[in-house]
Amino acid sequence: MKPNLLATLLAAIHVAAGLILLIFSSWFIAACAIAAPGFNYMLPAVVIRALALIRIASGYGQMWLGHKQLLERLAATRLTLFKRMHNSRLPQQDANTEALVQHTEAVAALWVAWISQQAGLVLTLLISQLALMCLTPVVAVYGWGLLMGMLLSFGWVCLKALSDSEQLLQHKQRFRQQTNAQLSSCSLWHMQSELHLADASAMWQAQQHIQNRADHALWRLHGVSLLLLIIVLYQAPAALLGQAKLLIPVMLLLTARDWLAGPLRSQQALADYRNGKTQLTHLAIQNVAQQTLDMPLEQIQLKAFQVSNRSLPPMSLSLQSGQLLLLQGGSGSGKTSLLQALFGLIPYQGERLVKGQTLAQGVVTGWYLAQQQPVCLAGSLRDNLQIASAAASDTKLIEVLRQANLSHLENALEEWLGETGRKLSGGELKRLNLARAWLSEASLWCLDEPFEGLDSHQQQLMADSINRAAANRIIVLASHLRPTNLHVSQTLDMDKLIEANARAGRKVS
Repeated sequence: MKPNLLATLLAAIHVAAGLILLIFSSWFIAACAIAAPGFNYMLPAVVIRALALIRIASGYGQMWLGHKQLLERLAATRLTLFKRMHNSRLPQQDANTEALVQHTEAVAALWVAWISQQAGLVLTLLISQLALMCLTPVVAVYGWGLLMGMLLSFGWVCLKALSDSEQLLQHKQRFRQQTNAQLSSCSLWHMQSELHLADASAMWQAQQHIQNRADHALWRLHGVSLLLLIIVLYQAPAALLGQAKLLIPVMLLLTARDWLAGPLRSQQALADYRNGKTQLTHLAIQNVAQQTLDMPLEQIQLKAFQVSNRSLPPMSLSLQSGQLLLLQGGSGSGKTSLLQALFGLIPYQGERLVKGQTLAQGVVTGWYLAQQQPVCLAGSLRDNLQIASAAASDTKLIEVLRQANLSHLENALEEWLGETGRKLSGGELKRLNLARAWLSEASLWCLDEPFEGLDSHQQQLMADSINRAAANRIIVLASHLRPTNLHVSQTLDMDKLIEANARAGRKVS
């Protein structure tokens, strides 16, 4: 808490120093124009330089300390979320991404994006009003008028931002649901006479509406400040018109729009924080049990095995170490669901048996699942590999890169793979998934569409690597592609299985 308060104090000093610099410089410029001979120019110039140095130093200090605390809070927020998600899964992958990226950033950025802005605004208003009361008390009443107008505008924008953000969140959720539904049915697009894609216009209009509300409030305040300026100049006493200090309220009112813009537009950050906090608190998380095998995996059997909540018939099969099972079928045939159920990530009916021992529901420690969409963290290549084995040495990392046909990256372990770093191609991401599988040394690999996005040559290389891995472990592979050099022990055609089950159902009826 202390670093956050210090960063907020530095932000307030930065804004206050800028305002005092404006007030003092305005007076100095006017004083120079009307000063009598013998006026000391050096002392005000030194004060102006000192204020400029304070403003620069406090600005850089706030940026360094504030963003340092932002990153630390972001790391702590995400680690808390990771702990909640340990041994669990999110039903929707996009909710996972949004929670990790947008909501955690909104929660972590509260101090930098909103509290610091408001602290600077409060100190700015206090200094400006004190300056008016001390130097030009006859026009201080207009400062109070501007102050009340600002407080009302800020309160109104803040309240409207909260309600607008809830509507924006609803538009985002609706757009995400429509997009997910359309992507899930992409294999049926050719059967639709008209294809209506999800409309994002409502979401973008809601975002623009929030921005426009703050801009309109800012322009209204600017208009009020200009009106007050006209009144001040019109009603100022004649004795004050010849004094340099009259330029102080003039400059404060003329620049009101500039020093109000940041705090006024930051009200959205408070709304984002509130929504982010709510979404993280109510994030739907499904617990997944973990279990450890106390025996080597030499054989796995499935008896009357069926994915829960899917229209797939029950199946029974047996796999030995050194064998590869290929799950074939079109999009939507249930390959991925069957693979995840076998791994234990989603519920199933029937039994999984190892040496006659029935496994409980849940994931087995020592098995590895390579998802269809590989995850790439905003970290180094080493970070992304060590997801599978945190203690792996560089020698081991280079070895698995070569096994996954990524030898061109073996000298880039420290290379950053984030948004501003090296962009991995789709094929490289697939091979990164395979490198993690090698690094895990798991006794069972469940690979989801490992050949998708690869050219024919890379498919052959990927198949060779999988063949080598299958020599001493069990591999279950879901794919609609089958390289000619892939050594398949058993094939399960999901389309034929569903069709046979449908025919059996028609005969019974």
